[in-house]
Amino acid sequence: MNFFSQTAGAYQTALITYPENNKNWKQVYFGKQYDETISQWIPSYSYPKDWSESVVFHAYNWAKGNSCYKFMMNLLTNVVSQNNTVRYQIIKDSGVDSIAIWCANKNAVMPAQCEILRVTSGYEGLVSIHYINKNPQYFMNYQKDMWLKIIQDVRIYYSYFRWDRVTGKETSVQLQ
Repeated sequence: MNFFSQTAGAYQTALITYPENNKNWKQVYFGKQYDETISQWIPSYSYPKDWSESVVFHAYNWAKGNSCYKFMMNLLTNVVSQNNTVRYQIIKDSGVDSIAIWCANKNAVMPAQCEILRVTSGYEGLVSIHYINKNPQYFMNYQKDMWLKIIQDVRIYYSYFRWDRVTGKETSVQLQ
């Protein structure tokens, strides 16, 4: 008796636990291009073109083996080039998992906002996780610590078979 199994590529999924007071988030964008995948989520009461907070997952499969800290610093440099009011704080700086918090005033190309940025090693490459809030004062006074813990706790799950993936769409984000 012969058994054959068909294996495609492996599958990455990000697992996130949203805040207790607002568990309902919806995906408003999913895109794949070459070796990158982007998924954007907003609270269920928000509109895709008019949101005040968002979580974005960006998988860079081409970046496998790169330093998370250096990659994060490149992302921060790009933001600073768009808005010279950006001020950031490095929370964690390691080659396999790095975190920064930054805030900026409104300018011609960017609204006032704060962001928690995490770059972590996935199984296929690097993954950046962005919590963005367009109300900097509210973020700094009430949400920074809660969201920092949420973003720190995001885990990357890896399976060889699509049917073995975590399927709770409200807490899992397909990265491939």
